[in-house]
Amino acid sequence: MKYPGIDDPGWTAMIATGSIAGAPVMFLAETESTNEVALALARQGQATGTLVVAERQSRGRGRLGKFWVTQPETGLAVSMILRPRLPPAELARITLAVGVALCRAVAAVTGLVPGLKWPNDLFLHQRKFCGMLAEADDPAGLQPVVVVGIGMNVNTPKAAFPEELRAKVTSLRDESGRSWSRSELLATMVDEISRKVAELEQGDFAGILDQWRALDVTFGRELTWLSQVGQVVTGVSQGIDDQGRLLVRDREGVVHQVLSGDINLRKRFSK
Repeated sequence: MKYPGIDDPGWTAMIATGSIAGAPVMFLAETESTNEVALALARQGQATGTLVVAERQSRGRGRLGKFWVTQPETGLAVSMILRPRLPPAELARITLAVGVALCRAVAAVTGLVPGLKWPNDLFLHQRKFCGMLAEADDPAGLQPVVVVGIGMNVNTPKAAFPEELRAKVTSLRDESGRSWSRSELLATMVDEISRKVAELEQGDFAGILDQWRALDVTFGRELTWLSQVGQVVTGVSQGIDDQGRLLVRDREGVVHQVLSGDINLRKRFSK
C-alpha cells in the first residue's frame, strides 16, 4: 500500500551519507526493533549520538511489553544511543527530558503544541501520536548507555491505523491537514534531545521538571493504573514530584507515588 507523503530530499541525503544533523545514522529498510539494534551497537562501543533509523518497524518496543508498528514512508522509527554524564540513579530522568525535547521539536517544525502523558506518550487533541522507551545498559568496560527509542506517526493517514485504534491514535498529518518532512523533524529532534540531555548533565533537572509540568495532560484528571503487582487503582493525578514520579490521590485520599505501570485517563483532556 502506497501512503501519501512529500518529496523529502533530506531523507534521501540521510540514507546516502549515513548522517543527519551531525549524528551518525544506521539506516535499515526494515527491522523488528530499532532499540534492539541500537543496544547491540552500544555494547560494541558505538559512539554516543548514533541513530538507528528504520523505514518499517514491525515490533518496536513499548512499555510493559507493548509494541509500536511503523508504516513505511509515513512515520519515524528511531533509536538514539546516549551516554549521559549522569550517576546511574539519575538515568531514568532521561525519559522526562526526551519527552520535553520531542514536544519542542514538533512545535518548532509544525506549530502544533503536543502534551505529555506520564511517563512517555505525546498527545494531540486527546489522541496519541508518539511514544518512546528509554532502556539503560551497563556494557562491560564501557560507560553506561541509555538507548531512547521513538515511534512517531508523521504522515500516516487515519485509514492506515487498525480500526480499533482510530479513536485513540493520530498523526501530525491528520492533526494539521498537511504532510511534513520527516528529515526536518528528525534533525530537530536530534538537536532538542542533545540540548535537554546537556541540561541534565549541567544539573538542571528542576528546569526539565518545570518544562514537563507545563506540558502535562494528566494533571487533575481521573485515571486508573495497573500496578506492578497487577492491582487496578483509581485516583486523580497530582502531577509529578521532584523526582519525576507520578503522584495520584486515590478515593480514600491516599497519595501514591507511581514509579511504573499502565496509566489510563478516564476523562477527556485538552491537548
